[in-house]
Amino acid sequence: MKKENIHIRHISTTEEFENLENPWSELLAENHTQSAFLSWEWLFSWWQVYDQEKELWLISAWQNEELVGIIPLMLQDEKTNGLNFRTLLPLGSPQCDVSGFLVKNMREEILFALSKYLLEQRKLWDTLALNHFTPNDPALAYIKTVFQKEGLKTREKVSEHYYLELNENWEELLANLSRKFRKNLRRAARLAEGTGKVSLSHYSGDEVTWQIFQKIVDINQHARFPLIYQSPEEQSFHKELSERASKKDLVSVFLLSIDNIPLAYEYGFTYKNRYEAWRAGYDMRFDPTISIGKLLSKMMTEKAFALNYTEIDFLRGDEAYKTDWNTQTRLYTKTRFIKKSNFLARWVFIWFPKIRKSLKSLLPKNLIERR
Repeated sequence: MKKENIHIRHISTTEEFENLENPWSELLAENHTQSAFLSWEWLFSWWQVYDQEKELWLISAWQNEELVGIIPLMLQDEKTNGLNFRTLLPLGSPQCDVSGFLVKNMREEILFALSKYLLEQRKLWDTLALNHFTPNDPALAYIKTVFQKEGLKTREKVSEHYYLELNENWEELLANLSRKFRKNLRRAARLAEGTGKVSLSHYSGDEVTWQIFQKIVDINQHARFPLIYQSPEEQSFHKELSERASKKDLVSVFLLSIDNIPLAYEYGFTYKNRYEAWRAGYDMRFDPTISIGKLLSKMMTEKAFALNYTEIDFLRGDEAYKTDWNTQTRLYTKTRFIKKSNFLARWVFIWFPKIRKSLKSLLPKNLIERR
């Protein structure tokens, strides 16, 4: 194993980050974890807008001037229980739904060099929080083994992503849904068609102009979470992203309209024919008995077959509508590494949560329900 052939560059400036576009994209295309959230376009656009009070920690591995590994991180202050910690987090947190390492061919010498560098720099950080990794990620397993041997403590929390494989045709998928859900979908379509002409438009790549995104903003002003997209920073991020990702069809938007009036949207990302359904919303002023959200989901899923998507990933969240589609689950973990010497961090992130959980288990069930 020739570890000496791998050298590490700690990239900390926006200018250096910008120059990584091509080698980054090539590395991601063959990576063990693939997601639009790990693309250069998504992360660089995010950093351009949200870099305040953060330090860029792109830990990159090189061999003969070839980029062979990246851990995209950032260092920021994290205040927990009144205490302040210097925490390394995946770049793009908390907006990103998938994180990971980019490692060519999952080579051990690359992982060794990346892990070693993070350990050498541990005087500069208190905790390392690797959120939204798959538990069976070989890169995460490697770094966990190395860090635990060095005495770092870990705290883990597992969550689920729901996803829908599109292996069959639309008719077969529909036939396998529950009778009740199929009935609800038919009812939503029938009632909507009774109010006007229903249409679904799909936009990707350079079709996702700022004018199209403004329709999302307008719909969302009357949706369940109206503050989303309202801040200048968030609008700047989406504008940056749509412009940078246009040549790769990374951004994907579905708009449902009745009589050419947009009423609902699905906004996400497509990478290698996998659609990551990031956000959705509908105008709540529309007749609630029609279930415009269900109709959008039906029409978008049917359209996904025509677009040759292989999967719809519903990402974070356990909303009931996701399981209506007979989805499968993919586990994701939040793994926090804490230095053994940092007593306060161990107390806040390991011991205190355990004590709180134990105390909660001792409370009468009826008291917990009232709380």
